[in-house]
Amino acid sequence: MSEQEMDTRTEIIEAARAEFFTHGYEGARLQKIADQIGVTKAMIHYYFNTKKELFERVFTQSIRDIFGGLGDVLDQDLPLFKKIEELVEACLQQAKAYPEVLTFVVTESSRKPEWLQPIFDEQVQLELGDFEDELEEAASNYQIASVDAHHLLLNIFSLCYYPVLSDTINRSLLKESMHSDNGKANIDRKGIVLDTILNWLTA
Repeated sequence: MSEQEMDTRTEIIEAARAEFFTHGYEGARLQKIADQIGVTKAMIHYYFNTKKELFERVFTQSIRDIFGGLGDVLDQDLPLFKKIEELVEACLQQAKAYPEVLTFVVTESSRKPEWLQPIFDEQVQLELGDFEDELEEAASNYQIASVDAHHLLLNIFSLCYYPVLSDTINRSLLKESMHSDNGKANIDRKGIVLDTILNWLTA
């Protein structure tokens, strides 16, 4: 593929991201994507056979943007509490950097789980064996209570991601955004999330 073709393909993907993020798969229109970058709909089909193929390309990249590095964090050779801190920070940073991507992935996954769950499974594979061993060892040494790794991760993900996903609700109920542009809310959330998780683990 020539450099010009690569540039056109990239333009199509970026325009498609905007269209899919705003309207979802069902509401998005290839003609609107074409109009955004000044090409024909036939040109889009030259690079992507179907709307579904283009959507899957956008969805796959979106998964990587948000969740792609989590496995690397869990694989680090760090003390347990430091690893948990690194994981919380990674989740908060990605959610703050890509709030619209996180919302898109969660919304579309819930609408079409049969189609999109296999793509998610293929892109994000968290190997929990070593992490589970670390939790068991810490529990046996009375450093933490005995906990299931899945419940621990679910609590971390919920505390980090939900405030971003529910930002519109938060603006009404709490009269503020939980991912403010100056980053202060995110810094505050890290301390709150860590305190919540570590207090639960050591109770």
